[in-house]
Amino acid sequence: MLTTFRLSIALALAILSLHSPVLAQSRQAPPGMFKDLDDEILGRSMVLHGKQLFIDDYVIGEIKGVRKQLNRPVKHPQNPVLKRDRPSDGFATDYGTVVYDPKDRLFKMWYQVLQGVAKDGASHQYLVGFATSVDGVRWQKPITNQQAGNNHIVMEPPERFLGGPGVMIDDRDENPQRRFKMMYVANPEAKPSSLSTRIAFSADGMLWRQEPANPVIPFSDTQIAPYWDQRLGRYVAHLRFGPPNVRNVSRIESEDFLHWSPKVTVLRKTKLDAPYSTEFYTMTGVPYAGIYIGLLNTYHGETIKPIPADQQWMDRVNNQLVFSRNGVTWQRVVQNGALSPSELKDDRDWKREAEQATFLPYGTADDDWDWGQVYPHHPLLVVGDEIRIYYGGTRNRHWLNYHPEPINSGVGLATLRLDGFVSVNAGDEAGTLTTKPLVFLGDTLVVNANATGGSLTVEALDAEGKVIEGFGAADCTPITTDSVRHVLKWKDNPDCHLLQGRPIRLRFQLKNAKLYAFEPRIRHNHYLQSYE
Repeated sequence: MLTTFRLSIALALAILSLHSPVLAQSRQAPPGMFKDLDDEILGRSMVLHGKQLFIDDYVIGEIKGVRKQLNRPVKHPQNPVLKRDRPSDGFATDYGTVVYDPKDRLFKMWYQVLQGVAKDGASHQYLVGFATSVDGVRWQKPITNQQAGNNHIVMEPPERFLGGPGVMIDDRDENPQRRFKMMYVANPEAKPSSLSTRIAFSADGMLWRQEPANPVIPFSDTQIAPYWDQRLGRYVAHLRFGPPNVRNVSRIESEDFLHWSPKVTVLRKTKLDAPYSTEFYTMTGVPYAGIYIGLLNTYHGETIKPIPADQQWMDRVNNQLVFSRNGVTWQRVVQNGALSPSELKDDRDWKREAEQATFLPYGTADDDWDWGQVYPHHPLLVVGDEIRIYYGGTRNRHWLNYHPEPINSGVGLATLRLDGFVSVNAGDEAGTLTTKPLVFLGDTLVVNANATGGSLTVEALDAEGKVIEGFGAADCTPITTDSVRHVLKWKDNPDCHLLQGRPIRLRFQLKNAKLYAFEPRIRHNHYLQSYE
């Protein structure tokens, strides 16, 4: 029987070997599964990875019947979400940082507390307060100093003029005592020569160790918000030009948070700033979806003189948006998106442009708690499908001593739709946005758009500008709702892998819709069985 069994196995293998070319020929890869791609095929097409926003025209080839629009965040109805409610809060709060700590599942805030005039009368006494929150709206102030009783002040012993806390969580650092990193301003000797920017470290965000080698950062007398740039592999921060201090924005970077590069000035005043005598108080930059977003705090009409009734904008601070693709050079963003350096030299209605460039405005009513100044020094936080922008606000003008107002201050919250900085809008008349030639790898196109009450379709064009069969606008299932993650579908194609790896253009057709971003994704399994 064993011999017979062996003969049967051998016969079966022989039969399979005779038919294997037939079987191999019958197993063919699905159409479009394999493509060639090299520099000659790519040509001048851009290779896309990740989300594409429309703040600048990097991916835009042509627009017809649509317009770009800067979108403002919406202030939270419970503002200010953090108020002064105990003696240790002093009489004003402004600069600060909010981060989310996944380890403790808490939002954490460090904010500047103005305690009053120092004993020698030389300067105000600033301290740093600490608060936590489960939801980022309702905040608690834990006791950080048991000996001092009801005290939530960190950074003990305090230095004079200790304020402007710029804090980041750094889980890359192998030293757990340096997980929290802070940049702050101090004036230990209460004289101009001792005013300096310093750093400190903490394991829990409450007990801080001031760096013995301080000061180590090029000087700035306002808040600095540091961040880790994964693309560069360096820490980055923005601060003022100087000394002497000038209200331009400079940039520094570091490999270890201790040794910092010399300053490079990256933002100076332009024609956009002339109509309202605008200066740059501070800026917070942050990586976002492969680009960089900056919150530029713009100070208008500095004066210690009485304010004319028709110029109530003077000596007040609001906020504008700036944008970068490399994290070093920045573009100003106005109502219709980012302006190139050459466009900032154009002759146009710059007063109108400046008015429409406001991103986060100060309050409008005389009794608004943030009527005088807003300072979103806090880094952007993405929470679910929204962007959170925490900001210090005050009822008062900048030069409080010369323009006395009832003191009111706190920390506010404003929210923006995910990717919602600049949208491409169409009204009752349909319009189109056609991309530049591009190549992506993936099988799915995800679109962030609001087409409620309207529609949005997409068609794919080949290198000659002809509609690719099966991917025309008539084949596309229209988007008619609001979502940050619409998945584009064409009726005869279960996915869009046929579009990947080849130069194409995408033509978005909009009517009563807003388009915020699109993104190539990989969401399907394309397993192919191996054979000889």
